[in-house]
Amino acid sequence: MRNLKVLLFIVLFGAFSSTSIAQPYTLDEKITPHRLELKEDKKVKGATAVATNATIKDEAQYFYVAGCNMFQFIDVYIFSNFGSPNFKADLVRNTWGDVETSASTGSSKNGIINFKLRAEGDFGFKVYPGGELINYTIVVYASPVIQEYMGSAFKKASNSDVKGAEDGSAGSGGSSSGSSNMVLYIVLGIALLVIGFMAAKLMSKNKASIILLVLGLSFPSNICAQGAAEQNLEIEIEEVDLDDIRTRQYEERLRELGGEIFDGAGDAIDEGLDRLGEVGDIIEDDDRYRMVRDLYDSYVGLGDCINSVPPPGMPRIPSFCETEECGTCFTTARDAFNQNRYTFERLKTIYSCTKTFTDAALSFGDNVSGIHGVSGLAWQSERRKIEKSIKNLQKTYDNKYRELLQAQKNALMQLNDCEAQHGIPDWYDRFGYMYYEFTALNYKRPD
Repeated sequence: MRNLKVLLFIVLFGAFSSTSIAQPYTLDEKITPHRLELKEDKKVKGATAVATNATIKDEAQYFYVAGCNMFQFIDVYIFSNFGSPNFKADLVRNTWGDVETSASTGSSKNGIINFKLRAEGDFGFKVYPGGELINYTIVVYASPVIQEYMGSAFKKASNSDVKGAEDGSAGSGGSSSGSSNMVLYIVLGIALLVIGFMAAKLMSKNKASIILLVLGLSFPSNICAQGAAEQNLEIEIEEVDLDDIRTRQYEERLRELGGEIFDGAGDAIDEGLDRLGEVGDIIEDDDRYRMVRDLYDSYVGLGDCINSVPPPGMPRIPSFCETEECGTCFTTARDAFNQNRYTFERLKTIYSCTKTFTDAALSFGDNVSGIHGVSGLAWQSERRKIEKSIKNLQKTYDNKYRELLQAQKNALMQLNDCEAQHGIPDWYDRFGYMYYEFTALNYKRPD
């Protein structure tokens, strides 16, 4: 039964998370970004990756990476396969003109551009030509999901904490308070599945609308395919299997390309193979994600909406068991409790990032609605659809918030039973309610 609940939760949360950030926004029909979708790394459990070979000459190339999780640490590697040409790449945020950071092969160590980031949903990058024919490789590698930055919510109960329980004393925030609050949250919510059904009906009416581009509710596969097809008429872009990089089969492919594209690459391929070997060694290193604190300093969240520190005011509540190593009862309840904590964090991040993205898209559309053949009247119609979708997103947030809050209450009540078995009766009424109230306040949808 518990596994069924977990599966149902994943499905429902997936329905919400699909409303996260779409590719960088644009009204310029000439921009046809190539989609790079992260896929499971067969060697490292939980890691995902994608690799691509591309050729560029005269026009900039646009790429966006789909399927990112804010708890993954993402590396983007871009390097020339032949010789040492100098070319540049931009990492972008909400629109293609919203540049987060830039780098060039000429100023990067060993000619390898490396963007380190964390993102939720999609992110994009733009590669500029260097004035000559360049064949290059892109490797995007995302670590397994790592959820550690919030730390423990518990501290060891003191003798006075236990004595207080023996004396029958209780805190001011009893379970009745939590129950009354739950009534309020239930009144505020609307069923998630109903919202999902309404959103699906709305999307089916106009798949090509800007609303879908902005919120990424169901990004049309025909638009993605069209963009890729148009780019392939001008440049060569082909996906590379990550295992081919590890087994050196990609190296053989590069030798073939050297003859096909450059009429024999000569010694120039050796430089590219050195870079390929260096990146290959990096993704083979199983220990590079052990120092979690250093990772949060090195991998910048893409946008101000992604946090890497505990929420301000987070309480640490007394417990018989400060860690999860006190028996099955604590382990099961703590697992559910901690998973809810990080899911709340992701819920809030998805909403904040999406809201920031849509605000940027609306501002962008207002500013350039008279350019690229988009009339002001047509833009106003699309703008209203975007605003309506934002309201639907808000309703979806409220429903997921209510669902998670109830799940957190259930986990805390399980812990209450565990604590009672080890000498701290009425644990929820005395301590657990504090974290419940903190959660209810901290993750309430921002206005």
